[in-house]
Amino acid sequence: GTGSGSLSHALIRTVAPTGHLYTVEFHQQRAEKAREEFREHGVEHLVTVTNQDVCKNGFGVSNIADAVFLDIPSPWEAIGHAKSALKAEGGRICSFSPCIEQVQRTCLAMEEYGFTEINTLEILLRVYNVRTISLQIPDLGKAAEGNSSTGFDSSNSSNQGSLCTNLQQGTVQFKSGVPLREMVGHTGYLTFATKS
Repeated sequence: GTGSGSLSHALIRTVAPTGHLYTVEFHQQRAEKAREEFREHGVEHLVTVTNQDVCKNGFGVSNIADAVFLDIPSPWEAIGHAKSALKAEGGRICSFSPCIEQVQRTCLAMEEYGFTEINTLEILLRVYNVRTISLQIPDLGKAAEGNSSTGFDSSNSSNQGSLCTNLQQGTVQFKSGVPLREMVGHTGYLTFATKS
């Protein structure tokens, strides 16, 4: 799926000046818009945009692609066509899916069509807030005051001062990383495989 064409632009920069990108878009208006943008950006000689359903009609090329990238709702339906588009051996396929159920079906189809080295990675970006947290020191009674399990060496007089200060204040401070409670966006999965 060509979509907005932003990944296509990145791929064109990667294969230029001697490679060629074949991109297929199901929606006619998106395909036309992508062609127009590629022309405006002066890269139309490096890309061919086709408007068709890759799950039913394939990619329009056979045995020439070094790699196939799928960003479609049901990638498992296009695995056979992707295999046909890839060069005779050693071509790679990558499929993006937002749901793990899509990944499972895609992996099964890859195995069915003889792909090897199948692996998936999750592409979730998680932001953590680093902050100082104060926790109360539990009252363990007098016996615990000299106990070395507090993490301080009782033979070191400089630690004795810190320990007393912390015990008198009743709190200890430390840095902690906490993920945001709400995140804008969602996860996704990239599944890779090699044509055997």
